[in-house]
Amino acid sequence: SEPLPLRRELPPPDPFPLDALGTLMMPAALAIKRVVQAPDALAGQSMLAAAALAVQGHADLLIDGRQSPLSEIFITVASTGERKTGTDKVATRAHAVFQKQLMDDYKIDYDLYKAELAAWKKEYTECLNQNKSKGVEAKKKALQALGPEPKAPIVPIITSDEPTYEGLVMALATGWPSMGIFSDEGGRFIGGYSMSADQQVKTAAGLSSLWDGKPVSRMRSGDGAMLLYGRRVSMHIMVQPNISNLIFSNRMLIEQGLMSRALVAFPDTTIGDRPYVSENVLKDPAMMAYQSRMKAILDAALPLVDGEANELEPHAITLDDDAKPVWVQFHDHVEHLCKAGRQLAPVRGFAAKAAEHAARIAGILTLVDDLNAKTIDLAHLQAGIELAQYYINEALRLFNGAQDDPDLLLAEELLGWIRGKRLSVVYARQVYHEGPNAIRNKNDAQRILKVLEDHRW
Repeated sequence: SEPLPLRRELPPPDPFPLDALGTLMMPAALAIKRVVQAPDALAGQSMLAAAALAVQGHADLLIDGRQSPLSEIFITVASTGERKTGTDKVATRAHAVFQKQLMDDYKIDYDLYKAELAAWKKEYTECLNQNKSKGVEAKKKALQALGPEPKAPIVPIITSDEPTYEGLVMALATGWPSMGIFSDEGGRFIGGYSMSADQQVKTAAGLSSLWDGKPVSRMRSGDGAMLLYGRRVSMHIMVQPNISNLIFSNRMLIEQGLMSRALVAFPDTTIGDRPYVSENVLKDPAMMAYQSRMKAILDAALPLVDGEANELEPHAITLDDDAKPVWVQFHDHVEHLCKAGRQLAPVRGFAAKAAEHAARIAGILTLVDDLNAKTIDLAHLQAGIELAQYYINEALRLFNGAQDDPDLLLAEELLGWIRGKRLSVVYARQVYHEGPNAIRNKNDAQRILKVLEDHRW
């Protein structure tokens, strides 16, 4: 008889509400869907993440005294061949061009800085030598007249694909204050050092704090204490389905709160239904308009604290008088459904933040249309709520689907290993000597092989 599936199949996803992206981003997302032929949710996630990175440094959401960044964390689940890289490259093309220009300028500024520093050091040494016999006060006055040591230009890195949390903190300390973690191969980030067993709690807590807008703090014996204000980080991590299980079934990430701060999408595949389209998506008028707008936003000077090179001082953006009552109604509706036994109880952690997600998305969409906007109108809020409702439904579909018996997940991992080795017969000794790291003793190997046997493999 045929083998039984190890896990229940997910129900189909809701369509991604591309119309909620607005008159600028929706046509561009449709161009990606038509030419690149990526799933609608993949195109939508990439566009929203790119927009969040572009605008997050300019404004903070302010509702009844509660201030939040417009940063967001996006996780998109898609298989190999789903054109994750192609979609992300198109959505962030303006960002890549901006990054290149910043680095070209940085090289020039850094050469000037080195020359200024060398001259300053020479003057500093001469100043001390000339005042060697004149006492401490004379030296102080001479050094004050010389002025402070020249400051190095900030390192303008705006995106990274798999930083360690420590590396991210150092980049925020010395570099661009508005950054993005964008990876079309999120397995490298999820399976890398930052999310290893020893680093997972620290990384998850740090990313959660950045989403909350808290100051970045670090205290280490080697390089001292650090407290950074006015920094913003958004993320878009694309992962394959087998990697996504490591996220959605990870109790620590769920209980720590990182998953409640993430906007997750797992679209159906388009593979097999993608005849070649002989068209340059970047020449599409809608895409050209989107790229032009992203360039204009990125070129706009970031609002900085006076005297600081990389501490943001975003202006406040609030809900207008028409939008506020609708947002409150949505907040209370979702809260009501979070009670035990009700529809959203299984994902109450995410649902509790759904209203804030809706307002953040509405703020992002507002600033894409008008970077200097001080209020969010009803139309933008309704778009934010429509998108938040999509993410609520995805959370219910995916998070519930991930609550499988851990042995079934191990059995799936072992089955993949057996297939990869092309084994027609497998023994317990092989498994705990050579198999997946999570199944490296005799009892575990026998137990997981029994699961496969019971499912007719």
